[in-house]
Amino acid sequence: MGTPNLRIRREIAKIRQHGQIFRGRWVHVRIGTSEMDLTLISIRKKFGNAVRRNRIRRQVRAVCSELIPSGHPHRLVLISIGDHACGVSYTELRLELHLAFQKLGLIDS
Repeated sequence: MGTPNLRIRREIAKIRQHGQIFRGRWVHVRIGTSEMDLTLISIRKKFGNAVRRNRIRRQVRAVCSELIPSGHPHRLVLISIGDHACGVSYTELRLELHLAFQKLGLIDS
């Protein structure tokens, strides 16, 4: 692992305090204005082994590229996957992320 990017940590702390949040059954999505146009995916080690964590990370990335193909200018999005979401199907994950993005104003109805 490289050196920690302190700028990203500062931006994450800022959206944790002042950003909008969607709390779903499987995921929590936080969004805030930022100079960085990033989507960050957070999965704890309690979720499962590396294979499971990487699999759900790939699924979330695929859903994000499908639902928001052009990105989100001047927004930082933090997607946290719950530890209990290891049995969630791709369609359930997609539906929950779609609902989160709608409620947070990233996509239109």
